Amino acid sequence: MGFYIKSITEQASISDIEISLNFWVKDALAVEAEKAGLYISSTGAFLYESMREMRDDYDKGKLDIIVAPPLLISRYFKRDEITDGFSGMLEGRQPDNLLLVVRSDKNINAIEDLRGKRIAMLEGDELSDIYLDTLFLRSFNKSYKKLNPSIQQQAKATRIVLDLYFDKADVGLVYFNSYQVMTELNPDVKNKIKILDSFEVRSKNYSYINKSYPLADEIRRIALSFYKSPRGKQILDIYKTPELDFLKVEELDLVDSLDREHARLLMHAIK
Repeated sequence: MGFYIKSITEQASISDIEISLNFWVKDALAVEAEKAGLYISSTGAFLYESMREMRDDYDKGKLDIIVAPPLLISRYFKRDEITDGFSGMLEGRQPDNLLLVVRSDKNINAIEDLRGKRIAMLEGDELSDIYLDTLFLRSFNKSYKKLNPSIQQQAKATRIVLDLYFDKADVGLVYFNSYQVMTELNPDVKNKIKILDSFEVRSKNYSYINKSYPLADEIRRIALSFYKSPRGKQILDIYKTPELDFLKVEELDLVDSLDREHARLLMHAIK
């Protein structure tokens, strides 16, 4: 299994990630596979800071499963190279949609009201970047970077919610799970912050299986039942992912569409 490290460090430290992922792949997954009558002789969990490196190892046959943000998978992998996989889901199999949240007292009721506002977003999250940029290009025919000089990059989504709550930012991009956690910890968050827009996405990361892997169906079934075991639940709790669900390759179509629209709007934007 290959994991894009930059998209999972928000949930846990590098050391916790390395321990849990290697335990997942080398121990827990093997145990669950054995229950299904499948004996795995060799396993490994590999962490990547570069999608290009992940792509290279995929081409070399080193990886059977990839885990990365849907936008990056869409850009680096062709549809006929991967097959259906699985994704983490929130309680009740709710999607972890990307949210555009704003301060309730700033009179922000439409995208047109975002001009000149202080924006906080996740560091290195490309989906947040092109989603916000697409919204600005639709409304202003200009990139948000040209109209909003005050951009704050944060490593944690919870920090973004706090920045809005304490009036250190006017606009933020966060995933639903992080927003929900903060509202549960402090219900007053909902009084000061509102959701202005959202982009539909299953989770921050998608998992797909190598199309050439001969036991793709078996591995997918094992992965989908993984959260039912005590060991599986412990590992998934680290990543704030209580459930796993079946994920079609076609789920990438939404980010494809956004990426294409963004490229088209950017090409015609006012310089």
